[in-house]
Amino acid sequence: MKRPTTIKKRLDFPVYGVEFGPDDLLVVGGGGGANCPVLKNKMVQLQIDPKKRKLKEIMTVDLSLEDDCVMSVAAHPQLPLVAAGINGSTDMILKGDNQQCRLFDLGQGRFEAVQATCTSTNRNPEEYQKITRFSHTGKYLLTGTSDGSISVWMMPEMKVVFPPLRFQHVQDADVDPMEGHVVITTSKALIVLSIQDGTVNQVIESPRLNRYTQCEYRSCRFAKDKFYAVVNPTARGAPGGFLCVWTLKKKKPYPLGKASTARVSRKAITTFCLSAKGDLLAYASTDLTIGIVDTTTMRPVLQVTSSAGLFPVISMSFDRSTKYLASAGADSSVRVLLVPDLKLGSGWWTPLYTFLDVLLVTLLLHIYIQMTEASYYNL
Repeated sequence: MKRPTTIKKRLDFPVYGVEFGPDDLLVVGGGGGANCPVLKNKMVQLQIDPKKRKLKEIMTVDLSLEDDCVMSVAAHPQLPLVAAGINGSTDMILKGDNQQCRLFDLGQGRFEAVQATCTSTNRNPEEYQKITRFSHTGKYLLTGTSDGSISVWMMPEMKVVFPPLRFQHVQDADVDPMEGHVVITTSKALIVLSIQDGTVNQVIESPRLNRYTQCEYRSCRFAKDKFYAVVNPTARGAPGGFLCVWTLKKKKPYPLGKASTARVSRKAITTFCLSAKGDLLAYASTDLTIGIVDTTTMRPVLQVTSSAGLFPVISMSFDRSTKYLASAGADSSVRVLLVPDLKLGSGWWTPLYTFLDVLLVTLLLHIYIQMTEASYYNL
């Protein structure tokens, strides 16, 4: 297969979040931080022209100099609505009134600020909203801050569903497809919460390699009837990043059962995303590699090396039709990969290779996942 086409656009600010909206327009956010006149804090919406291989800027919004940069973005799955994690001024943060969750309406051809909500009363200006994610229908908005505060909001009224919860070392979070549970990813455990009242239903501790090498959860996502978690070993020289995958049972999805595992990267994984159909998984690693995995076989079907710029990718997104894969990092560039026609799960040898691959990983890594019911206060 020849090298796939990548469209690149250089922006005038470091990028920390990218996500496609339902109209396949790409929302990009970032900036240089508070009181930085050289690198503005802003969001832009980009349209892809595959024939001319260009990314056209449709609309943009510059934030106040007192505001911090955009640290996370989420596009509503049905409406022209974008949520973003943006710290307010230092004075507002010190007062405990940091309205860091911002909602923007894009329906009138511009970024129109419609609401701002405080998701954490932490008075430390270094803390920020690192997680911003809509549920699969857009009924809920999930937010998480770097101090470990997790909130679930009912849309569109932005009413908190249950009192905010706090965990240590929060990495990521996602709402399941049934919109009945939330999984919080900390470096040490996956914590399954009821979305109704925030009660803990299950805790899955992080796996180990050879029963001795510590690992950490990095990120998580739901797609169709599967739940995916990225795991990276923490020891120097240990094998690269791998995936743990759980299948959700129709009648009783929880507690999650035994996970299947697959090593997909030679280096630690920095971020990942899934296609709308759940058939493709894209990841980025610390060696500046972007890869795409067939979720049926859990085997890589495409790798693009050294395409991530000078810095590792920290945000990725497929468009709804899986024609494009957007990625970005702090090097102030956005890249859109034109996803080629990939042959997924074809041929009689695929199940055999999948079985041998899983068997080999199991024998070499001896991965086991212990499920323990515990209170989140001990995490």
